[in-house]
Amino acid sequence: MSILVHETFEDGWQDSWKGDIKNAYVSGDALRLMFREGNHYGCALYKEVPPSRHVKVSYMVRALSNWNSHSTGKTLGFADLRYKDSKGRSYGHGNRQPNPDGFSFRTWFGKTKDGFMPIGMYFYHLGQVPRWGDSVKVGQIKIGGPPVLFECEADFDEGFIRARVDGGEWVRHNLVVTDKTAVVWAWLDAYYGGPAVAPENMAWDISDYKLENLGPDPLDPGIDWDAIARMIAEKEEAAKETAESEAVEPLEPPPGPICDDCGCTTCPCPCDCPACECGDFKEPPAGKATGWPPTPSPQYMAEKLRELADQIESL
Repeated sequence: MSILVHETFEDGWQDSWKGDIKNAYVSGDALRLMFREGNHYGCALYKEVPPSRHVKVSYMVRALSNWNSHSTGKTLGFADLRYKDSKGRSYGHGNRQPNPDGFSFRTWFGKTKDGFMPIGMYFYHLGQVPRWGDSVKVGQIKIGGPPVLFECEADFDEGFIRARVDGGEWVRHNLVVTDKTAVVWAWLDAYYGGPAVAPENMAWDISDYKLENLGPDPLDPGIDWDAIARMIAEKEEAAKETAESEAVEPLEPPPGPICDDCGCTTCPCPCDCPACECGDFKEPPAGKATGWPPTPSPQYMAEKLRELADQIESL
C-alpha cells in the first residue's frame, strides 16, 4: 500500500501536474472547479502514477450556492488512457469503449433537484453497457452545504468498483478489465455534459485530493518483480501448450467423396445417394440392408464428436 498522490493545493502545486487548468483556480485550501456559462470544461489536469490495479481516490467536495446543474457531467477520478485508436484517440474515454484495453473513472453529477445535487460514479470498462460508459448514482450533496467526503475504490483483480458519500453505505458495481489495464493517471477533470454546456456560472470546491494504491507497491524493493514476470510467462506458456493439446487436429481426407448421411467413403454408397451427396435417405433402400450402416470414416466421426461437444457446452 502507498499514497500515489496527495494534493492539498498549496503554492506551486500545479507544477507537478500536466494538462490545462482551464477555468479552475485555488480558493483558500480548495481548488474551485468553475464551469463558466456556455463552456464544457472546468479543469483538465492529470498526473502520471506507477501502474496500480487496486486504488482508492478520496477528496472533500462542496457544491457552492450558485450550483444549478440542468445536465449530467464528470469531475475528479483516475484512468488508464494509454491505449489508442488509429487516430491517436484513447480508448475508455470520449464515447470510445475499451478495445479491449483502456479504462477511466470520474465522479458523476446529475441534475440539481430540490436543493440537492446527485453524485456518483461514471466509468468506462470492458463490461460497460452504453458505449459512453456506465453511470451509477451513489448519493447526493446539499447545495451550499458544508464539504463532504467522497470516496471511490476500484479493484481490477477482484472485478469491482464502489463509492460512498459522507461515510455512508458503499454502492458497488461489477468491473471488467483485461490483465494489461492499470491506473496510470490521477485526474483532476471537470466536464459539463454530454453535449450540454453550463447554462450559467457554477462551481464546486474540492480539497484534500488523495489517490492511494491499495495493492502491492510497484516501487517496493522487497517485491521480486522478475520472479513474478517469470511466473506469469510460465503460466501463459502452460496455457498455450494446453490449448494446442486440446485442439482437434484435422485428419487427412479419405479417398473419394463422403456421404453426409451415413458417413461412408465409397461410391456408390450403400444408401444409393447420387454422387454420395444424399440428405433425403434416412433408411437403406430395399436389398441394401446387409452390412448397414457402413463403418463411418475417422474424419466423419471427429466432426460429429466436435458437434456434440459444442452442443453440450452450450447447455
